[in-house]
Amino acid sequence: MNLRDIKKDIAYILEAFIEDCTTVATVNSKVDEQAAELFEEAVNLYNELMDKVSAKIEGSKKAYYIALRKELLEKTDGLYTKLSDAVKESLEAPKEAPKAAKAAPKAPKAPKAPKAEATEAPKAAKKAAPKAKKAE
Repeated sequence: MNLRDIKKDIAYILEAFIEDCTTVATVNSKVDEQAAELFEEAVNLYNELMDKVSAKIEGSKKAYYIALRKELLEKTDGLYTKLSDAVKESLEAPKEAPKAAKAAPKAPKAPKAPKAEATEAPKAAKKAAPKAKKAE
């Protein structure tokens, strides 16, 4: 484990989370505000972890970096949980609206013409057309 790998891990994981927030906000407009807050939390977490990585370390660097990586994963998991909860909340509200729409009576549908008749007419017209040309 070295400093460069930890910095890459922090950038990769938090950039992936920010991309997921942006995607969710784009797809579901009800989550815009919550996604923006989570986006801001992720940026703050990125800055906090980069400050910790850049800090002077006394003692075992390996143990410090392992603890830092564990903190990154735990806090990112918490952010994903918050994002998931926000999406679940936004999806629960629309379920009630369609039930009200189902209660309204639907207009009866017009009967459909049988398909056999529709296909027989063009065949008869095709047969009659060559006979008409021969008669001329």
